[in-house]
Amino acid sequence: MGTRTPAVHSVHIYENDGSLITRLCAIVATSLRLGDSALIIATSDHRKRLVSALEEVGVDARACARDGRYTMLDAQQLLSTFMRDGMPDPDLFRQSIGSVLLDARRRADSRSRGLLAFGEMVALLWQEGNKTAALKLEELWNKAMHDIAFHLHCAYPRDGFGEACDIDSVHGLHTHVVQ
Repeated sequence: MGTRTPAVHSVHIYENDGSLITRLCAIVATSLRLGDSALIIATSDHRKRLVSALEEVGVDARACARDGRYTMLDAQQLLSTFMRDGMPDPDLFRQSIGSVLLDARRRADSRSRGLLAFGEMVALLWQEGNKTAALKLEELWNKAMHDIAFHLHCAYPRDGFGEACDIDSVHGLHTHVVQ
């Protein structure tokens, strides 16, 4: 299967949707150009804007989707498959996410079978005021990364953070902080 890529869990605390899409476009475009797969779990608006941004930089996201290397899923819909009583259920999370990750990784054209995943589910939970569930979901992602090495990129809108300890708790669950 080639060389296994190291697991990376990055987070971007963004000022506005434009800065999110710009940063995400750069990361996704690089991955797709390398032949890696990209799994985008985001809101409908962000998925549409990302496809447009990728096309603007010369990446044919639709062709990559036809090849199976670019997969888009709705964040709220996927969240509903593993949330129970306001918290993510670890077993349901593994069932919902595990096969999607493996499938996306298998479709990569690169020698390393690299996979980039972008997840906006934690931000949705955080914005709903369910910070405990968001942090638990971050922990579940970290466990998934031990089984399947991939790059997970998360993003939270800055206006959702009231205190420095909130940002510190989010930063502490990631290997990299993207400014």
